[in-house]
Amino acid sequence: MINEETSNKTLHMEMQAAKVTAKGIQKLLKDLMQKLDQQKQSLDSYLKSSSKEVTMKDMVKKGQLEELEVKDCDLKELKKELNKNGVKFSVMKDKETGNHSVFFQAKDTAVMEKAFRNTLATVEKKEAKKDSVIQSIDKYKQAMKDTVTKDKVKNKQKEQSL
Repeated sequence: MINEETSNKTLHMEMQAAKVTAKGIQKLLKDLMQKLDQQKQSLDSYLKSSSKEVTMKDMVKKGQLEELEVKDCDLKELKKELNKNGVKFSVMKDKETGNHSVFFQAKDTAVMEKAFRNTLATVEKKEAKKDSVIQSIDKYKQAMKDTVTKDKVKNKQKEQSL
């Protein structure tokens, strides 16, 4: 009886929270659509402008470009850092080598240098935390050898049969 009342109250509270959340999301979407109508902008163009990644054509029109080659594993962290620092950039993959080229404008050089240093620091920190699997296995093998002793008593006694 008590469990049913508690579950009913909990369900009722969850339904109210879901309704409030839905109303809030609906209000935010209406505000966004009104803002886009005032600016006479489509939703696609607004979503593309929120990311700092720019097409190569736009970057070439605006001025000098700098290029930097990046491995695939560092690219995700680098994109995150560049977006955080507000750098406009473009990424292209080289099909022959498999590396990515990051293009950015020459005026953003100082910001790019800072972003690369931060990215390298985070990548090195992640790699320092991880031990290789082989090292972990060897460590556990050594621990097991230390705990298990091989002192076996070799006293064999023969039972007398009747």
